[in-house]
Amino acid sequence: MEHLNLDEIGLTDRTQYNATVANFNQIQRTVNGNTDDIKSELNSKANLNDFKNEIKRLDDKTDALDKDWKARLKRVTLGTDEETIENVVTKILIEKGVI
Repeated sequence: MEHLNLDEIGLTDRTQYNATVANFNQIQRTVNGNTDDIKSELNSKANLNDFKNEIKRLDDKTDALDKDWKARLKRVTLGTDEETIENVVTKILIEKGVI
């Protein structure tokens, strides 16, 4: 096992060194103990990204539908929407008893 030069990091006192080693061991145990929590949090964030992507997809779809409806409303207003004209003419002909 390679020995570290402890002079560079100020751990020349054996008590100080042992305390530092104990702290790192505690940190390692804590990290290892929290691995499931960390993985769960990462999965949650991945699910959140999927959710954000789905919201973006739905927003895009809603924007496309909005454009379609605005275009149809414009055609209806100008009297050039064939489906609406046909429905109105048919209704008038039914009311007049022609059909």
